[in-house]
Amino acid sequence: MKLTRIVLTGGPGGGKTESLDEMRKRYEEKGYHVIVTPETATEVILAGLGRPSSMDNFNFQTLVLKLLLFREDEFTKAASLLQDGKDVLMICDRGALDGFGFLEPPLFEKILKNANLTKEDLYDRYDAVFQLETAAKSTLDSYTLSNNAARTEDKEEAAFEDDVLYETWSDHPHYFFIGASETIEEKMDLLEKAIDFYLDNQKKTKPTAVSDAAKKESD
Repeated sequence: MKLTRIVLTGGPGGGKTESLDEMRKRYEEKGYHVIVTPETATEVILAGLGRPSSMDNFNFQTLVLKLLLFREDEFTKAASLLQDGKDVLMICDRGALDGFGFLEPPLFEKILKNANLTKEDLYDRYDAVFQLETAAKSTLDSYTLSNNAARTEDKEEAAFEDDVLYETWSDHPHYFFIGASETIEEKMDLLEKAIDFYLDNQKKTKPTAVSDAAKKESD
């Protein structure tokens, strides 16, 4: 049994929410035990602690990072207790570096420094990163705020955040970019092909045992 932890990222309106549900279904059918970590920022906002509120964005992003890291670590430990013998695919709705897309980079770098973390430390948490390009960049005018009650960005803001996240994640050794498509179904097919490509190549390398990953997180 081995663990693969991947990130779905990108500017708002990239189709992450729809893709998460579909990828869970597709990879469970392929025999994986799939664990999905929900988007922490959305949960914090809907809980009443996010923007607009008395909490400034620096403190908001600090809270999001702490909760995100804690949940990923605890889910990884829990994965080592699974008894079905299946390989585990953990799909993270945004990763620990996504704050760069939603806060001025020098301020997010300060958050990392306060947490005694580096960008490289956070790269190492994930086996692969898949960026879903925001529909705000599409000529099809398909960008919408209707499928996420916590989303407030207009098209220009969403496109800018998408660009920043590209700059943030593209140096990861296993980074994949999924461009805007005419339909969400086409985009999910492209995402599945990219994940399959990574997983097929991973099989040729030494696997990471779930128990070893959980132990590393707890050290």
